[in-house]
Amino acid sequence: MHSETQDRSTADPSSEALTFRSETRSLLSGVNLVVLVIALAAGVWGSFDGMADATEDRPWGNLTIAASGLYTGWCMLQPALRRDTDIGGLMMRTISACLIAPAFVAVPIAAVVGIAVLFPGTRDAITAAESANGGFHYYWSEGIGSQLVLVPMAGWIVGAAVALGVLLILTLPIVSIRFPMAVSAGSHIEKVAGYKRASTPALIFCGLGATTLGIALWVFGEGGSIVDFPEGLRRFLDQLSQGIFYCDEAMWLFGVTFVMIGVAAMGWGCARVMFARGRGSQQ
Repeated sequence: MHSETQDRSTADPSSEALTFRSETRSLLSGVNLVVLVIALAAGVWGSFDGMADATEDRPWGNLTIAASGLYTGWCMLQPALRRDTDIGGLMMRTISACLIAPAFVAVPIAAVVGIAVLFPGTRDAITAAESANGGFHYYWSEGIGSQLVLVPMAGWIVGAAVALGVLLILTLPIVSIRFPMAVSAGSHIEKVAGYKRASTPALIFCGLGATTLGIALWVFGEGGSIVDFPEGLRRFLDQLSQGIFYCDEAMWLFGVTFVMIGVAAMGWGCARVMFARGRGSQQ
């Protein structure tokens, strides 16, 4: 018995390392590799476009840091599209998509830009755009040195944030519907009896996704108080009947709606779990 335990403890670290190595390699194969190449191309193109766009007239310069989100978002969505998945694989992908995948985009883009600015013609283009804009350059205002440090850091942060957002808003809700037992394995959800056991994960994780999306819309929208929701909805409908549409106000209204629906769904699912736990402790 002692020998088996010792062998298992010796084998586990290498097995976990092999699994994580395989997960990292999967980020660079198949469709993931295609999306990575597209993201890199978009980021490099955005970087060069931003050099001549001192006034930020075009949005393409933002691709320098936003391109990592395209890649990490896809990597995080992929487990939800598989024919089968499990909680271990989902956790592994969460770690790799948030911590490793952003570097596969941010670092190469920074390297390409770093090589480009070694050439006098590139620096002259940046200086010319800055001079034409009264001495200010939107994308390069901090200087070349700071740009080469800040861009990969910002790309990594954006990539990690997008991956986390996709996990909460899309991946977990989809997995909880398609594979409810995968996300509930080993949790108190398994104590829920009957047909409710399969629908409870969807209530909790879809509610979490709706709440997360609602908060994002709420923050980036008008940002009014929930107390103002009835009056805001009435005003929005009146404006809509007159052919007037304000995007910020619509985002806020949808955000508040999603938050209320999401919290209600999570509360319903959690109530089922708590009731099942209480009933189990009495038996």
